[in-house]
Amino acid sequence: MKLKIALPIIFSAILLAGCGAPKTTTTEPKKTQPLTTKILINELPLAQRPFTVLVPHVTNRLFTFVAKNADKAKTAGLDLEYVSGDLLKGASAAISSPIPSTYVKGIILGSCSTGGKCTFDKDLKSGTMKFKLTFDGQDAINMLKGDFTFVTGQTNLPDGKVTFTPAKASLKENLILMNSFGLPTPTAKETLLYPVVISATSDKQIVGSLVINQAGVTSAEIFDGTAYVPLKITNKDGIVTAAISHKPWSMSAEITRDDEKGSKESLNLYLLGPIVLNK
Repeated sequence: MKLKIALPIIFSAILLAGCGAPKTTTTEPKKTQPLTTKILINELPLAQRPFTVLVPHVTNRLFTFVAKNADKAKTAGLDLEYVSGDLLKGASAAISSPIPSTYVKGIILGSCSTGGKCTFDKDLKSGTMKFKLTFDGQDAINMLKGDFTFVTGQTNLPDGKVTFTPAKASLKENLILMNSFGLPTPTAKETLLYPVVISATSDKQIVGSLVINQAGVTSAEIFDGTAYVPLKITNKDGIVTAAISHKPWSMSAEITRDDEKGSKESLNLYLLGPIVLNK
């Protein structure tokens, strides 16, 4: 009898244990994932790109950054990296809106303490320039990325596409070879690769051999400060060679000398090119 009575009691206890108060399920709102801004590298059409150059200074303590026709952008920012000896150095600048049609900034090749004492980089070789632009109505950042080289320390651009070997007459000149991203004025022809500029500290004739690794080139032109004029080239198996023997053109600018306690300096910036390759 005990067995018959005990079984229903145990079964009822099991049923009651499974019949507790109903559980309430709380549904938390889904967290909104942060939007990721797309970065477009070198996708901006050539006609919309600003003309950007780095120009050396006679002291070799700084160089001048120039951007022309960047005023259509809403914001802009510059990041530079360069090799000094065995060290990687850097500099950056944010450009305030509204952006002027010609933006000029002196950038120290080194660093200064709050007390005004400066140290400057030596054994300069090559570097990379990143110019970031945003435009109204677009949710992407357009990044223009290219190389430059201090010719006295390294004659080729880091991407291996362009080499300038100066003749003895220009060997001691303080020259910078670079990808200028855009053009000071439009060109009528379809171009290949990127515009090439050599910048200098004086109007002395720049002499040397320019070699560019680029297939499909039919002709080349060089900007003389006013217009594009033909540049004689030889083209063999995709290797374009040009004998350079030209005087640079110039543009005036004013920079702030942070290496001289923020003093202002008016100077001429000397540019050879851009050199463009036509398809």
